[in-house]
Amino acid sequence: MVVIVRYSEIGLKGENRIKFENRLIENIKDCLNKNYVEFDRMVRKRGRIIVYTKEYCDCLRYVFGIKSFSPAIETCLNIEEIKRNAVKFYTGGTFRITTKRLEKIFLTSQKINEIVGDYIRKNKRAKVDLKSPDVEIGIEIFNGKAYIFNQKIKGPGGLPIGVSGKVALILDNEKAVDAGILLMKRGCEIVVVEKKKIDFKRMEKFCYGFKLKIKKNVPKNIIAICVSDDLKNIKKWKYKKLILRPLATDLNFLDSRLLK
Repeated sequence: MVVIVRYSEIGLKGENRIKFENRLIENIKDCLNKNYVEFDRMVRKRGRIIVYTKEYCDCLRYVFGIKSFSPAIETCLNIEEIKRNAVKFYTGGTFRITTKRLEKIFLTSQKINEIVGDYIRKNKRAKVDLKSPDVEIGIEIFNGKAYIFNQKIKGPGGLPIGVSGKVALILDNEKAVDAGILLMKRGCEIVVVEKKKIDFKRMEKFCYGFKLKIKKNVPKNIIAICVSDDLKNIKKWKYKKLILRPLATDLNFLDSRLLK
């Protein structure tokens, strides 16, 4: 078994893409280690990171930079092998096969869909539903192999923490925690400047790739200061650093899972 990790925004970074990918790999390793998930190795291939592990890796849903991930079976590019492994992911009801070839090799996506779908239909007496199936079996072709799965678990998206510098978060109310999480999603390491005793445990579950530090005063080695101002409450701050106000936007466009 392997876990396929997908990302999207990193793919737009041009010449800096490898830097972002390597940072994401380091953050994934930190996540797995902190959650005592054993793995053999990681491989970066064509917009994917492959984690060789026998475990589910549910903790990856909190690693910024990950768009989605799937526990999968890796097999050779042999249609008989693909059929035999794909049928293992059929769990009942109607189904659909969705093939994506990141490398334009082997059979066409449509041909793979037809052959594998027909095999499952006959062996499981199952019905195909292309619009709203009970089970969607995915097949991705890359790295000279086929990867088969039936889940796409959503990650938090954004950028890997550590690619955008270090920012001080002024922790003076509950909303500051939300502001800090949104800056972490943009790849910032956060230093908490504790002005009041506020519970910020919600931030800690995203802290992969760095250690969250708590200070009484704003440290010198930061690039900006994050505050909890929103559109209804814009304050004047006396700090000489750049002031970031991530909550001064329409929160309806944000992923509500991050603010829980």
